[in-house]
Amino acid sequence: MDQWTIESLGNITIHFDQLTDFQKQYLLQYMNSRFPPSRYTDNCRRRQQAIENMMKARAVLDGARQEFPPFVNWDRIEASQYDLQGCAVVFTAGGEGERLRLSLLSQGVPADSLNDFTKATYPLKDFFEDFGALHANLAAVSHLSSETGLDIPVIITTGPEGSITSRIIPRVLERYDNFGLKKLLVIEQDERLHLSADLKMAYQIVDGNPLPVMQPDETGGPLMKLKRRGSGGATPIEWMRQNGCKKIIIVQATALYDMRLLPLMAAASTGHDCLAVGILRSSFPKEDLFGAQTLIVKGERQYLAILEQDVRNERTHELKDRDGRYFLPLNTGFYAVDTELLAGNDLPDYATPPKELLPGLPRSPKIGYAATDLLPPAKDPIILTVNHDMYGVIKTASDLSALTELANRFGLQEICKKVARKYRTY
Repeated sequence: MDQWTIESLGNITIHFDQLTDFQKQYLLQYMNSRFPPSRYTDNCRRRQQAIENMMKARAVLDGARQEFPPFVNWDRIEASQYDLQGCAVVFTAGGEGERLRLSLLSQGVPADSLNDFTKATYPLKDFFEDFGALHANLAAVSHLSSETGLDIPVIITTGPEGSITSRIIPRVLERYDNFGLKKLLVIEQDERLHLSADLKMAYQIVDGNPLPVMQPDETGGPLMKLKRRGSGGATPIEWMRQNGCKKIIIVQATALYDMRLLPLMAAASTGHDCLAVGILRSSFPKEDLFGAQTLIVKGERQYLAILEQDVRNERTHELKDRDGRYFLPLNTGFYAVDTELLAGNDLPDYATPPKELLPGLPRSPKIGYAATDLLPPAKDPIILTVNHDMYGVIKTASDLSALTELANRFGLQEICKKVARKYRTY
């Protein structure tokens, strides 16, 4: 029977003996309903596989040749809003933004004003109706749909069931009648137990009750959720196909960007099964934190990969384009992929460097999927290079003003006003 007992749960739980009998029973019921032994065992297996994958990734350059990836600069692309026909847009909005929260607190923002805090919906500075980045993104796609008559399908991925983002984002959509978007899905991503190095489960006390320490399924988790069947029977990818979409444009919901970017991505990805947006570097110091978009050649196989700081070597930092002007482009986190590419390829399990489990406990890797692993399976990938001032992403409180400036420059604030006044429900 796939159920925990007090004894078996105690064997895998850190400080289980410090709980009261009532708390032990509460945790037992919670784990049996959400993480029975079979799912815990699967989490352990995936954790081991992820660590093995991480070790292999560190050796990716062994016996390999690095080459500058194929790219096209944005100003060489003729694009219009109508290039978005056949494209769906996925906004990943599951992050709760702990770094932003801490920076807001350090600026004196009262803690009780952040009870319903999410990074994607937190108000940009001096923005219309306290819109956050997600509001602006949805208004922008609504505007594009209205101008073109395309009814662009949109998917928003939130955090796991019960997370703050899964509660707050539906409220935002209700407030503005889905921003007038006629084809919209909201999907909760999966979560995993954040286990210790010896595969033990930690808990934290919430409202007097113990809950296991968990984590969202990392950056690629929302993409893998597009392959899972929901209550309606169809996967989100199948839903996209039913709505005439063969291409998925993936955007961070905490980013704002030039209104030309989505059409540029759609146009530039024509004939390519995967596109990543990058920025050409004029210098490439070893301490640069951004991933490098690189073409890897091993024997007869070549593929596009994102090389992170702990994987790169001297050749990575020396490699330039054929004209000798630019170093390898940095990864921005914007992608466009064929639905067939994602449908036919599972992302491998991925391990982060050790992260805090709970204060006072040894740090341990988090496990999930990396969105950057979309690129290696692609048969004909391309990099779309853009200017660094064509987008911005929220990381800390200082970015809230910077994104408002970008929004004003891109005309987004006026678009938000127009869409909100049309679809506001209360």
